[in-house]
Amino acid sequence: MMKVLSDFGQNPISLAMASSSWVVPAMQSLHIMAIAVVFFSVLTVAMRLLGFAWAGQSVRQTADRFAPWILGALIVLAFTGLVLILAEPVRELMAVSFWLKMALLVLAIIISLRFTRSVRCSPVYQDQNGQADASTRRVTIVTVGVWIAIIFLGRFIAYDPLIWGRLSPLTVG
Repeated sequence: MMKVLSDFGQNPISLAMASSSWVVPAMQSLHIMAIAVVFFSVLTVAMRLLGFAWAGQSVRQTADRFAPWILGALIVLAFTGLVLILAEPVRELMAVSFWLKMALLVLAIIISLRFTRSVRCSPVYQDQNGQADASTRRVTIVTVGVWIAIIFLGRFIAYDPLIWGRLSPLTVG
């Protein structure tokens, strides 16, 4: 598998990106800024759901306000992530941290889609004083935890062999 990825990393686009002095750092910077936008937006909606912020707005108003930011940042994350994978396919695709991050990202997106549907359908979220039930509050806390884990795992990709040891295919020897 590593040989296939290594060969893939030798295509002209990958070589051009990897040899550029600015592509990878610029994409990493944009990727980090986009994850910050997603996390801030998710955290703000979570704070409203938990009753700690935005008391003058309904949960739906808060979610509607931040949903475009989340969607836009997710698009930037997908684009910059793809560029980073093309520039360094072995480093990215062979990292345990990368695959754990992707699994958690799928989970976070599923939770977000279910949440969005429930916010649109439930009258309690339309009310300025509407409070989330205990189950929703737990899912909210888990969701914030998932995004924190995604952030850490994204950073761990660079240190995969040090973090995962022999579990990492990138470990030498």
